[in-house]
Amino acid sequence: MSVTDRAVERRPQVTALSLLGARRRTLRLVQCTQVVLPLAIGLVLALAAGKAAESAYLITGGGQVFWDGEGIPLLVAAAVGVLVLATVGTLPLVGRRIDPELIRRD
Repeated sequence: MSVTDRAVERRPQVTALSLLGARRRTLRLVQCTQVVLPLAIGLVLALAAGKAAESAYLITGGGQVFWDGEGIPLLVAAAVGVLVLATVGTLPLVGRRIDPELIRRD
């Protein structure tokens, strides 16, 4: 939700960049990078912290298994799915036409 709110707030700046000659492909790539890069870093850190916490729990619990690697492929697949959804969700945020209302300044 916050990504969409920020994209709507940035529409006048995106329109100004379009008027200055920035290509739509470049604008879409930049917006996608602004969304996906922090999300990817956060997901990697969350997966690493979760696996470290799981390992610590297994070690302190006195279990025989200190590292459970069975769930890693599922977690990685879920993280990649989230990144794909975020990427697809950011693509339509750069409009195809220039709205005259967005050109006007206060």
